Amino acid sequence: MGVSTRQLEPADAEGLTLCFERCYGDSYPAKDFYDPEALARMIGSNRLRSVIAVADTGEIVGHTGLTVRHRQARVPEAGNTVVDPAYRGSGVLRELGIALVERCRKDGFAGFMHYPTTAHEVMQKTSLRFGGVETGVMLAYVPAETQYVEVEVDQPAGRLAATVVYQPIGTLTEQDVLLPERYAALLGGLYTSLGAPRGRGATRKPRERSSVGTTYNAKRSLLHLSVDGIGEDLGTLISELPAEQAAATLAHVDLPLGDPGVGPAVDLLVELGFFYCGLLPGFAAGDVLRLQRLNGEAPSSYRPDLANESARRLLDFIKADR
Repeated sequence: MGVSTRQLEPADAEGLTLCFERCYGDSYPAKDFYDPEALARMIGSNRLRSVIAVADTGEIVGHTGLTVRHRQARVPEAGNTVVDPAYRGSGVLRELGIALVERCRKDGFAGFMHYPTTAHEVMQKTSLRFGGVETGVMLAYVPAETQYVEVEVDQPAGRLAATVVYQPIGTLTEQDVLLPERYAALLGGLYTSLGAPRGRGATRKPRERSSVGTTYNAKRSLLHLSVDGIGEDLGTLISELPAEQAAATLAHVDLPLGDPGVGPAVDLLVELGFFYCGLLPGFAAGDVLRLQRLNGEAPSSYRPDLANESARRLLDFIKADR
């Protein structure tokens, strides 16, 4: 069975949805991958920049992609990686990985973030093999209903965790940041591991209004707040979220580390039940600090199957942060 890789085009959207159905049934948590029209828009706008594996028959049998979460990002999010059950073990995953790195270089990105889940020990170990650095752990990230078609996974009951990994391709842009006191030592050590020294940004009075983008995935019960600018009203905005969003099983808040208000914002969010999640360099206009909150559960109740010592140390920090 011959397979080649190439860049994903809008016309491939319907064939890609069929590939996801063969791999996950109807349980894949990112609903856009079941919607050809939504996929075509993402591809056409360059928000989703993917490579696919195509069989001699023309059928799409594998996919991995880069999702650009912010228009100024130098580091996209890699993921949504699937291989048709009939083609697993034939080298398709390796070829997709090579093609994705080339796509990343071609588009001028410094590297990419990705999130190996605790369902796959081999993926966690592989993520560090070529210079990847674990910067966090996302608890309860994968819904319990997610099914892996024709893959034997020793999956515990409940939602699964995922590690937060930065994979370097080029050099991160130099920039100034303001490290919140609560996480200064941890973040300083991670920047050293990343080979990305940072200067200290200038302080100023926080702006009056925050700039916040909100995404809520009801199927995943995941709320994501992307903060572009931190204002004095951030706490009010979070406390006034709609009831369904406020009750999400998992909430993430991305804070810009170059914003003078990041320190007070961390203190505020900790009071609201948030704790450390991960460092995402170059993920927006600059580096991003991600915090997480579990609805009604303490991080100490989670015991994810982490394959690497660096992730286990980060988990210990996260549990102590609450």
